[in-house]
Parts: sequence; structure tokens; C-alpha cells
Amino acid sequence: MLMRKKNIVRLLLFILLMIDGVFLFSQKVRDITGYNNNIENPLWGNKDSYFLKLTENGFGDGIKSLSGENRPNARLISNIIFEQQQAVPDELQLTAYNWAFGQFIDHDINLVGVDYSEPIFVKVPEGDKHFTPGSSIHVFRTIGAEGTGTSIDNPRSFKNEITSFIDASNVYGSDSARNVWLRTFKDGKLKISDGDLLPWNTFSGQFNDKIDPHAPELANDTQVNDKLFVAGDVRANENPLLLALHTLFVREHNRLCDEIKSIHPDWNDEKIYQLARKYVGAYLQSIVYYEWLPMQGINLPEYSGYNPEINPGISNLFSAAAFRLGHSQIGEILLRLDNDNNEIIQGNLNLKDAFFNPLLINFSGGIEPFLKGMNIQIEQKLDTKMVGALRNYLFGDPDFGGLDLAAINIMRSRERGIPDYNTIRANFGLEKIEDFSQITSDSLLANQLKFLYGNVDNIDAWVGLLAEDHVENTIFGPLLKIIIEDQFIRLRDGDRFYFENDPGFSSEEIEKIKNTKFHDIIMRNTDLEYMPKEVFTQRKVPLEGPHMVHLELFAKAYPNPVKDVFTVKTWVEDDIDINLNLIDPQGKLIWSKNEIMYSGENFIENIDLSGYSKGLYNLILKSDKKINILKIIKQ
Repeated sequence: MLMRKKNIVRLLLFILLMIDGVFLFSQKVRDITGYNNNIENPLWGNKDSYFLKLTENGFGDGIKSLSGENRPNARLISNIIFEQQQAVPDELQLTAYNWAFGQFIDHDINLVGVDYSEPIFVKVPEGDKHFTPGSSIHVFRTIGAEGTGTSIDNPRSFKNEITSFIDASNVYGSDSARNVWLRTFKDGKLKISDGDLLPWNTFSGQFNDKIDPHAPELANDTQVNDKLFVAGDVRANENPLLLALHTLFVREHNRLCDEIKSIHPDWNDEKIYQLARKYVGAYLQSIVYYEWLPMQGINLPEYSGYNPEINPGISNLFSAAAFRLGHSQIGEILLRLDNDNNEIIQGNLNLKDAFFNPLLINFSGGIEPFLKGMNIQIEQKLDTKMVGALRNYLFGDPDFGGLDLAAINIMRSRERGIPDYNTIRANFGLEKIEDFSQITSDSLLANQLKFLYGNVDNIDAWVGLLAEDHVENTIFGPLLKIIIEDQFIRLRDGDRFYFENDPGFSSEEIEKIKNTKFHDIIMRNTDLEYMPKEVFTQRKVPLEGPHMVHLELFAKAYPNPVKDVFTVKTWVEDDIDINLNLIDPQGKLIWSKNEIMYSGENFIENIDLSGYSKGLYNLILKSDKKINILKIIKQ
């Protein structure tokens, strides 16, 4: 009862502060719900705003029924096209940070609810290797907006349950109730638990306390744990990499609060909180537009200012199909590494064991092993392949609650009224294709698509987008690239509080934000000793840290590509001890050795890969002051 009264008092305090804030900040800070970002259209980008319709109506009846009634069974498509038999590393050597940060951003801009009264049953086909043939995989339809889906002139529409803006709503929430629960109302800070981790859903926020029935809603698809971390987004506990990023930005918020208070000791809680929140949102935007998107080959037109005519809302196509691309990039294993890139004593983690298991953060010694592992691990190529942990074991074992994410994604486009791939091409100004070989130069994949769909005008949107040959120096096909560019241009140019337009920042502060990299956020909020300046890629980049004097150790591997054994040649100025770790395409440490390198040339011979599968291997050579990562291609 006492705690409930305390929450009521906090809510009243929050309301008073918000009323006062109208005058104090004169709309120089974002409303937590996104309201009034656009003065003329105050609901644009707001929590519960409608997803935008950028394509033709794809519903089967033009009103609300599933599209693709004559298309193949979604699980059959998954089995034929999406079964991944071996690791396929990303061609641009993007790290696991790319997909994990992508999921973090997705949870800042996009959320739909499901209607459990509208199940879709995906029948398991004959010959299925994992699920019982004839049984069903359950998918539930997205909640339709009230009053829609009544006629062809009023087809089913959907609402975004969080703000559309890149505003760190995944840190702070998109509604006042969640936001109040997360705040301490002291010195601007957010709640944390022991270990500088996110608060638990308990009365005190500590794990060993009783669950708070008034804690914010949290997704918990496996129902294995009732105690969960609380964050600004309901999905935070989905996997430990996502939790690590949530924790990182809460730490950054609280660090900023300390910094602001030291400069402005007379400021109250609200002023400190709002400025720290403003900076965290700005850092996220800068990382998205100046690091994450460019590393994937997306280079948007230079920013020219806020445009109030642009609607920053999330498109239905982006939400239901295009931005579900990251599911193809995830590997079977999550690396947990120490500061020396060695596997921690608890070992690496199978992805299928990581879903909604927040205690893995505590059992791993914090978020650092995951942050370290993400940097070493090359993500999977964006293609029509998906690892078994997602395609057969999502949230449980087959036939025992397990799901198929590929089948779900196919059905998601169908139930959200997304038209076929070729129609979308025309809607975005591209020529329609006339043959399956125009989507992909992979003849096997083209034949599989032809076998399944028969007609190029019948391809499911999500399948077609992932099947496209990539545009040079990007991870995207031509149509997928256009859709991603469209959405992120509107999120930037249609946001009055985008950091380069925000009147609350001086030109010097804007430059400071642009010069703050993701690397900096990680290094100043963790115990990690070094991290690449560019965390999203393993392409040749210098490594930085307090002990890294020389940035690169000279080393070369030959032959490369290799069939059986290879040799590494090094050159050093002085005698040094070097540790070598060989990482397989799935991110697992398969060989390790310590060597003394003497001044001049050195050779490490007969490193044997004969018993291993084809793919891209990483050989990490590290001393106390030098490091190099060699890419070894096994044929």
C-alpha cells in the first residue's frame, strides 16, 4: 500500500512538472508521447498514430482478409528457401552490432499489438524435419485500428503503439506511466539495479524483492521467468544483446546527469533529466545517420533542415515487411568474451537458449561479455536464409511452443495488406520484373521461387525483398534499399527535434554530438579496455584503448583462401608475446595458441582447417599493445 501511494505521489509530481515544463522549456523538449512535434499536424509520429500506406491495397478482399490466398503454405516456403545449413558471413564484414543495434532502433520506432482472438493457423507440411506434419504453427493477426476494415473505402488500418521518432523511447517510454516508473526523480536519473543494470519489475527494482503488480507491461513470450528487466520498450528482455544495449544507454543517461549536475548544481531534477534525455536521443540519431546506415551502404542526401510537410510516421510496408530484414542476419551463437577476446568461463551462448532469459546478463558478469562478443562476431549475410534457432526453435522447441519466424514474417505481410513484390516495385517507381532471374542471379534460388510461386506477380513481399541481388557496396537489394532510405529520410527530415535542427543545441553542441561515436558511448559506460572506433564492421579499422600504443600488428596469412592448412607471417620491431585465437563462421573459438614473436619476421605454420566447414574465419592476433584480425576464407 505504501509503495502504491508513493507511485501515485510520483505521478502527481510528474504531472506538475510537465505543466511547469510547458513554460520552462516552451516546447524545447519532446513530449513523451511524440505529440505536437509537428505544430500543424500534432498527431504525426505520435504514439498510436496510423501506419502510413505507401503501396496499393493488398488485402484479399480489399477490406481486411489475408492477401495471397493462392500462394504456397508459409512453412513450405520457409523449408524450401529459408533453411540455413551453414554459416554465411556478411560480405561487408558487418559485425553483430549491426543487427542488434537495428533491433534496438526498431524498438524505438515501431510496435504493434496482436489480437489473440484472430489466430492464423499455418499448417505444417508433409516431410517437415522439425514440426509434426499436419499440426499447426500459430500466428496471430495484428490488432486492427478501431472503426477500420469495414469497406473497400475504409480498409483495415493499424496503429503504432509507440512514437515513430528516433527519440530513445526505448529508453524512456512512450507514455507517462512507464516513464514515471522508470525515473528516480532525483538528480534526473533513471532507476538501476545492482551491477548498474536495468531495474527489475519489483517494488525496489532489485531482483530479490517482490514483483510490483504496477510495473510496466513487459513481453515474456516464453513465460519461463516472471522477473524481468524494465525498460522503455516492452520487448527489452527478448535477448541479451538487446538488453545490453538498453543498459548501455541507461548508463549513458545517468552519466550525463552527473555531468550536468556538476556544471549546474542549482538545477532541479526535471531540468537535468530533460537535458540528459535530449542528449541520449541526439546520440542515437547521430549513430543511426552517421555510422549505422552508412556502414550498410545507405548514404542519404545531406540534411537541409526540418520540413513540416513530411510525415515522419512509420509505413506499413516498412513495419510489416522491409525492416524485418534483420532476422536473416542473426547467427546461431552469441559470443561472450572477456577483455582478451577469450570465451568467458560460462562459454558462448546458443541463441535458442537466450530468448527472454534476462538472468543471463547477471550470470555472464554483466553486459560487457556480450558487447565484446558482438564486435568480434561477423553477422550473417542478408539473404533468404535463417538460422534454426529462429526458424524452428523461436521461443520454444518444435511442437512445444516453438515458432518459425520466417513463416511468421511471410504471414505478417499477408495479414497486414501488403501487396506482392512486383506491385511494390511499381509503386516505388521501379520497372516490374518479368522473370525470376531478374530478382536474383542465384539460379537455384530463382528456380525455387519459380517452383513455389509460378508467377512473378505473386511473390510475397518479404521473400522478394530478401531474394534481391545486392546493390554494389550495400547489403540491400534495389527495392529494399529504396524503402529503407524513404523511411529514414522521413524520420530525419520530418522531426522538428532532430538534433541538427533542435533549437536546444548550439552549433558547438551539434558538432560534439556528431563527433561522439557509438564506440565512445560503449567505452565510457563499461569496463572494456579497447574497442574499434567503428564497431559496426571488421573491415580494416584501428583499435583504440588505454593500452593500445601501436594500432596494428603486421600479419599476413597464406594461402588465403585455404583448403587445408595455412601459415601466418608476422613482423615485429621488438620481442613480444602474442595470443592467437581462431574464430569460426558461427563465432565459436576453435583454436588458440600463445607464441613469442622475435624481432623481425616470424612464421606460425600448419594451422589446420581441414576438418572444418567452408566460410569466413577470423584469426585474432593480440599482444598487450598491438592487435590485428585476419580474414581467412576456407574453401
